[in-house]
Amino acid sequence: MAERQLSGEQYTLSKLVIETLIITPSGAMSPGILSATAVIVGMHIGMLGGFLVALGHMLFEIPYIVVIMLWTSKFSSVLRKLEKPLALLTLLVATYFALGLISEGIPILRNGEFSLNNADIRVDSWLQAVFYGMLFTGANPHFLAWWLTIALPLIRGASQYGLKGFVVMYASHVWMDYVWLIFLAFIGAGLALMARLYGFLLLAMSVLLLIFGLDVFTRTYVERRVLPF
Repeated sequence: MAERQLSGEQYTLSKLVIETLIITPSGAMSPGILSATAVIVGMHIGMLGGFLVALGHMLFEIPYIVVIMLWTSKFSSVLRKLEKPLALLTLLVATYFALGLISEGIPILRNGEFSLNNADIRVDSWLQAVFYGMLFTGANPHFLAWWLTIALPLIRGASQYGLKGFVVMYASHVWMDYVWLIFLAFIGAGLALMARLYGFLLLAMSVLLLIFGLDVFTRTYVERRVLPF
């Protein structure tokens, strides 16, 4: 019996990892002030800037997720009652984010240019880069809403296994933040040369968001899956 339980647990955690790997890019690669900041910080201190911005992002993100996770465990009965409204909200938020990605990606593909609106950011120390990562994470309502809607199933799945579930889920998630922000810092001022690739990435993420949002909606309302797992 113990072996069967262990096997089932591994399968469930594996599914959690797969879902995390699929969902995470929709948040990590979304255009926004954190991404732009990584590029600008990279202009000042290179690839290390992306790592430091990601570190600051993580320092805010971990306690934020823990709070949501504890709330999810404590009020799971409330969440069950709100499952359908949350599923509808997830679809609406996913659609909103996807439209934002499309509106950002199409001009990049059309013009081959990527504009930065935060060029006044200056970096005088490594600590300042970490601070920017924390500041532009906590002050970003899209980030806060993403974990409460699109990524909420990940937190609910992880909460079933306590600390182990959190570690598995977050480890599957956070490495993409680091890779993405380091990449943005690396390309820095040369981002214009990669503009069309970035535009394609944004459109790909918009499709992924819509598919995931629709999957949450159909699973809740008609008990059918869009995604094959």
